[in-house]
Amino acid sequence: MVGVASDFLPEERVTTSDTIHFELSRNPNHAMAVGADGAVHLVFWSGVLDVSPANPSAVWYCRRDPASGRWSMPEIVDDSYTSQGVRLGGRHPSLALSPNGTVRVFWHDYRHCVSSLRWINNIELYMDSRTLQGSFSGKDIRLTQTAASHDGDNGYVPQVIMHSTGEIFLAWYDYHYNRNLADLFLARSNTQGEFSAPISLTTTRLTDVAQRGNSISYTLPDIVVDSSGTAHIVWTRDNAAGYGVFYARRASIGTLTTPQILSASGANFFDPPHIACSPHGDVFVAYTEYGTPAGGVYVQGLRAGWATFDAPVKVTSIQSNQKHADLKSDSAGMLHLVWVDERNGHGEIFYGRFNPTTRTLLEEKKVSAGPSDSVRPCLAVGPNNHVHIAWTDYRHPTGQIYYCTNSPKAAAKPTWLVYR
Repeated sequence: MVGVASDFLPEERVTTSDTIHFELSRNPNHAMAVGADGAVHLVFWSGVLDVSPANPSAVWYCRRDPASGRWSMPEIVDDSYTSQGVRLGGRHPSLALSPNGTVRVFWHDYRHCVSSLRWINNIELYMDSRTLQGSFSGKDIRLTQTAASHDGDNGYVPQVIMHSTGEIFLAWYDYHYNRNLADLFLARSNTQGEFSAPISLTTTRLTDVAQRGNSISYTLPDIVVDSSGTAHIVWTRDNAAGYGVFYARRASIGTLTTPQILSASGANFFDPPHIACSPHGDVFVAYTEYGTPAGGVYVQGLRAGWATFDAPVKVTSIQSNQKHADLKSDSAGMLHLVWVDERNGHGEIFYGRFNPTTRTLLEEKKVSAGPSDSVRPCLAVGPNNHVHIAWTDYRHPTGQIYYCTNSPKAAAKPTWLVYR
């Protein structure tokens, strides 16, 4: 183990309910962001497997104060009610954080579904926002408004990223054009972070299922945008089609490149790939390899200006079940990773710092302390390259959100005593 920049502080419990089940998104890469002031912004959702009026979902937001290290009380973001006033709710949120502190939250929402089709026939994308000192509005913005001829017109798991121009790139997968096989979509806001709603599926469609023989469903895209405005996207198959890590990119003006298969036996619908970009324009993908005896978490890099990826590198030599990897690059181009590791008999959250030049892991550290499984961590890198990690933890009767960081608490401002 080489050079830990600073020790991680003890883990923190973000949610404190023993009756509400909380989870991070299926693809949590953009569920957390850190502001220039060091404040941590986090979104997650609550609910059970099948949404219904008896078991509605909800999208939640909370903020960690950099000075006190305390989390705000989680607040519900979505106002998801049917036209009859019945709450159904939203799920799988991601967020975009503006330099001025405005938080925009995106999710997929069930309010337009009907009971006769099991509340799963017309899932649409929504968003809401709050300023630094404000609160979320009482009126969500409906981003997609679709009406396919079939009963499965659903868009899922939006992923967003804020570009330096102020534009927000929004990626998701949608069954609008085919009830059983999803395609990928990519929308782009103006420089104020505003979308022209409803978003046109015709102009934002990235892939066409007919062009791949109506045989593969593309799901769970993750996205990063480099300094030139090129969007790099990775995704996998749906839960009926097995494994696969796919990659393609689209320049700021142009069409999607021909998808590459980075791994035919990596990732799956319950463990999708994640992507990150360095300040130098290098792109990195992390995924779980399921199809070989040397399975585990792998990283694969695409150097700036290159057409093909380097060979994949296994992150750790420990032989144990590893999955659910997330990654980010810091300002120096160093990679930071988190993953779930079962080397001690149950799922625990591990952190590692990875040198992309030598393609080696410089340090490795367990950051969760629970006696039960932890799943789907997400990672953010804040000011001074400090690391922030959140995950879903099952040490309680219900899933709860936990957090850990190596960022020291900000020093309190001095208070001067006035003597009379």
